[in-house]
Amino acid sequence: MADVHVYFNRPADKEDANLEDLREALRNLEHVSEVRFDPSGNVVAVSFEGGEAEQEAIERAVEEVGYEVSRLSVRSTFTEGSNLWDI
Repeated sequence: MADVHVYFNRPADKEDANLEDLREALRNLEHVSEVRFDPSGNVVAVSFEGGEAEQEAIERAVEEVGYEVSRLSVRSTFTEGSNLWDI
């Protein structure tokens, strides 16, 4: 399971939006398990299964509903007991 924080810019016509369009677009992605955000902010946390292709699909979904992705912050979770030397 990976988490990505998507930082985005709102266009002028979406300045006061409640971000439901964004939440819906992300929840409709098959590999997304959870979407969390504060409507007053410009960041959404998305938990998903997969790798780079799925992360790119998340970015596209954000852009398709009219927001501009400014940056991503990816956090991966490792299974308990893994050893960095095994990577």
